[in-house]
Amino acid sequence: MHVFQPVNPEDIENGAYSFVGEKIIISSIKDGKVNAVAAGWGGVGYVWNKRVTFIFVRKSRYTAECIDESGEYSISFMDQDQYRGALKYLSMVSGRDEDKIAGSRLTVNYDDGIPFIDEAREVITCKVIYKQGFDQDCFVDKNIIDELYKDGDYHFVYAGEVKKILLR
Repeated sequence: MHVFQPVNPEDIENGAYSFVGEKIIISSIKDGKVNAVAAGWGGVGYVWNKRVTFIFVRKSRYTAECIDESGEYSISFMDQDQYRGALKYLSMVSGRDEDKIAGSRLTVNYDDGIPFIDEAREVITCKVIYKQGFDQDCFVDKNIIDELYKDGDYHFVYAGEVKKILLR
């Protein structure tokens, strides 16, 4: 019989593409206009014989419209201290109302037509291969609804096939 030692998940979640405790920037484009949003939920994995990322975007967000139109997005991993103000700004303002990139004082770059944040330390570009809206009937833990979805503004989950990983 083998002996196993318990490991705290926090001890193994650190790495280049950690989504835990950090804000990422999700960028996409619609009608030639780049939009970006700071997000705190996501992941990297392997499904359907593909390397994928998972991102979560509220249905009401302009970002969802941009991703739906372009079918692509990027995830930019930022220095959390240096870009604290930009990350906060991107979380609070809608791209429907103004040019969030200009307001955040960040710079857009492109790889194969997919916009990303040039100041990022790492970037993953993705092609959407799956999208599904959250359904309140599917929540086993109903406390999540009470805690995060009182307003009924659920998330879409997007699975994006990894096209490229860009490192600084």
